[in-house]
Amino acid sequence: MRIIDLHCDTLTECEKRGLTLLSGQTQLAFDRLGVDGWCQAVAVFMPDTLRGREAVEYFDRVYAFWLAQQDAHRGAFAEAKNLAEDCMPSPECPTAFLTVEGGSVLAGDLSRIAMLAQRGVRMLALTWNGANELGGGQAEDIGLTPIGRQAIPLLEQHGIIVDVSHLGDKGFWEVAGLAKRPFVASHSNARAICGHPRNLTDDQFKAIVQAGGLVGINFYTCFISQDGRDPSPRKLVEHIHHFAALGGEDHIALGSDYDGASVPDWMDRSEKLDCAISLMIKSGLEPALAEKICYKNARAFFARYGADAVGRNHT
Repeated sequence: MRIIDLHCDTLTECEKRGLTLLSGQTQLAFDRLGVDGWCQAVAVFMPDTLRGREAVEYFDRVYAFWLAQQDAHRGAFAEAKNLAEDCMPSPECPTAFLTVEGGSVLAGDLSRIAMLAQRGVRMLALTWNGANELGGGQAEDIGLTPIGRQAIPLLEQHGIIVDVSHLGDKGFWEVAGLAKRPFVASHSNARAICGHPRNLTDDQFKAIVQAGGLVGINFYTCFISQDGRDPSPRKLVEHIHHFAALGGEDHIALGSDYDGASVPDWMDRSEKLDCAISLMIKSGLEPALAEKICYKNARAFFARYGADAVGRNHT
């Protein structure tokens, strides 16, 4: 099975711990993927404790680490510079692209959007759980700030996909009203199946579908089930089938959250994912839908995003 994964925190975790992307000490490592081809979104996670100059310096440090990892491990993975063309790598050489989890990376300066695009950032989650210069996360749901509302068209103009995972409900609907290109929730599940506020309501999911967007299924145990136990493959399949029943069969992808969350034992390492998909198929996931979720929908989304004309209204 081929894989396109919309979110992991492996890059940030490795920089923090002094590891490499091939260390074998993280949930995801590029030298032990064990699939027919893998394209990975690697996030720079912006802590809610950092704002302004501290946030900028933090991003610069993790970005320098990202460049150093590419230089040190040429041939082990390659940067996907054009997602529509580079997201289907060979088994011998996975690809990866840079994202940012937290709009504090801008430090309130919208001119930094162009810099992020030049550095290869392809997706920006507007918030983490708290509030920053762009708006409020699910723990501090104040909606978008005036700067946040101005950021949406600029991100779209520079080809940076707007990511609403972690954004509060009020901010979500502001994005849905402002966005003129497809937007995503890179790592969020169905709130109807697991009532965590980080998950999407049915109406939110339908809005993403209407926009031509994408939702990445999150492996975090607390977003799969609220009972505190290790969720079964069948429980994760419930989220997928729920989204599919809402007309979203072509809008579901993977958003593992590897190295940013506790995940079920049966998929707690990237090399287990191929077997985990098989377990989900045995638990009722249709093989054709599994292929769509693993890579076909994300591949189609990247092509759709690139072709989507600025100015189209999805509201």
